[in-house]
Amino acid sequence: MSSLQKGYKLVYDNIVLIGFMGSGKTSVGKVLARQLYKEFVDVDSIIEVEQNSSISDIFENKGEDYFRALEQKCINELTQKTGQVIATGGGLPIYSSISKKSLIVYIDADFDVILNRLPAKERDKRPLLQDESRARALFNQRIDTYKEQATFSVDANQSISTFIHVIRDFILDKRVL
Repeated sequence: MSSLQKGYKLVYDNIVLIGFMGSGKTSVGKVLARQLYKEFVDVDSIIEVEQNSSISDIFENKGEDYFRALEQKCINELTQKTGQVIATGGGLPIYSSISKKSLIVYIDADFDVILNRLPAKERDKRPLLQDESRARALFNQRIDTYKEQATFSVDANQSISTFIHVIRDFILDKRVL
C-alpha cells in the first residue's frame, strides 16, 4: 500500500511535534532536527524571546488568552517557512490550528512518565503543572485532540532515543519530507 493510500502526503513542509507539556517535544525536536538536517524551532522559546518574559510570567501577568493568541501567531508565522522541526507548547494543538502542510507527530507519553522525566525545577516553570490533580485532568482532556490532530503518533513511554529512532524511521520509510 502506498503512502498516499494510507493518508500520508508525499511531502510535508515541516515536522510539528505535539503532546502534553513535559512529554519531550523540545528534547526530541533538537535531536530529530540534527539527524534530519533540519532547523529546530521551539514555539515557547520564540514567544519568551519576543515578549522578553517567561511563559509563567506571561500567564500570570497577561493571562492565558493573551498567551494562546501569541501561540497562534507564532505557529502561523513558522509554518510559512519550510524545512523545520517545530516543538509546540502542550496547549497549542488544543487552542490553535496547525497548517495541514505539516507532518504532525504526537509524542504520546503517559502522565506518570512525564512527571518522572521532569525535574522539580522544570515542573516549577510550567504554570499548569503546579496542581498535579488538575494537570492530570487536563492531560486526560487533551489526549483525544492530540490523537485526532496527529498524522503520526509515537509511543513515548520508551527511552527517548528509541522513540526518536521510530519517528526518524517513519519519516524516511514513508518519504514524507
